[in-house]
Amino acid sequence: MRRKISYSVLHDVLVKGKHAHLVLKAFKLDAQDQAFVSALVYTALQHKMYLEYQFDDFIDNKTPDSVRIVLLIAACQYYKMRDIPEYAIVNESVNLMKAVGQKRYSGLVNAVLKKMIQRKERAIDGDALDVASIQYSMPLWILKLLKGQYSESFALEYAQYCQSIKPTYGWMNQLVDHHITEEMLFLDVDKKIVKPEVFQSDYLEHGVLVIQDINSQDVVNSFDIVEGMDVLDCCCAPGTKTLRLANRLKNTGSIIGVDLHESRVLKTQDLMERTGVTNTRIIQGDAATIAFESLFDIVLVDAPCSGLGVLSHKHDLRYHIKPSDLDELQSIQYDILQNTSKVVKPGGLLVYATCTLNRKENEKQIQRFIEAYPEFECVYEKTYNPMDTLGDGFYVAHCRKSMVK
Repeated sequence: MRRKISYSVLHDVLVKGKHAHLVLKAFKLDAQDQAFVSALVYTALQHKMYLEYQFDDFIDNKTPDSVRIVLLIAACQYYKMRDIPEYAIVNESVNLMKAVGQKRYSGLVNAVLKKMIQRKERAIDGDALDVASIQYSMPLWILKLLKGQYSESFALEYAQYCQSIKPTYGWMNQLVDHHITEEMLFLDVDKKIVKPEVFQSDYLEHGVLVIQDINSQDVVNSFDIVEGMDVLDCCCAPGTKTLRLANRLKNTGSIIGVDLHESRVLKTQDLMERTGVTNTRIIQGDAATIAFESLFDIVLVDAPCSGLGVLSHKHDLRYHIKPSDLDELQSIQYDILQNTSKVVKPGGLLVYATCTLNRKENEKQIQRFIEAYPEFECVYEKTYNPMDTLGDGFYVAHCRKSMVK
């Protein structure tokens, strides 16, 4: 039952392009099954390329997706979850093949797994990037992009970093009444590293604790904000940056949050309600075309991007994003910058942020914008190096609009 559910999740993620956490959530499993399925699915996704490498020379390009996914699950259990006997992995995989209606391939699965187990671990040949791509399950095109824009050592370190376990960061919401101390929530109060036992409490549900990457937090902390200001937050879902803005404003002034998708708007509205936010209105709209009659002191563009800075915990993203997606994303980002720049007050700030390490979406995007709109000046920019901060890779730029109308 659990392995069949794991198969269904992986099929939806790898074949249909769905997001793992959303597929898992839809199954509504009890705590024990959720723990097993989540561990198997996320481990398989985290190490997918390495695991597939262990058996892909025993199959051909015509092998159905169903067979590949069953073999992936088996390889995951053999190489990464070593508490399962070899014979049990083979038998369970043959039975799983039958359970998903592909009995005719059960003999193939049996033969491939026996060969894989007999060989143990397949040697990886090639140069440093080729080896790292397989060893750390990082698509080679991403490593080549990072090598070209940073260095080979950066690319190799990032690939390894994305396979490591990192702290969970959070912060205390001051907009709800509570008697909780920071010492009750955090292992490290200065770095805001969350205690594991907090997830067994109701602090998240009651809006006391907000889980947010340390560098994502700093994006909102990077600019000055004064109580009473009017703020536009574009592409605001799931709302953690919006909530942090509301905290910095102490519920004064006003925030309008905009997101393209209704489901994400509803999720963000729910977060605002649970966390005591009273100065914010969340609306559905396209940040590239939406119009406003009023101007804003600060416009935050949390731009849609390739997400190459968050691959350490969004393992499925590395298989979904393609090189061909980057040009389209850069076009969307520029359209949003052009449109939102119209509603920045003279002297106001346009803040552009991404969670990618791709310089074409970051520094070069802002350079292009500044050249086209000379009334703006880039007064601050920063790339957050994941390895230096033990957080995600982010970029932020502050563009100040001149006082001349």
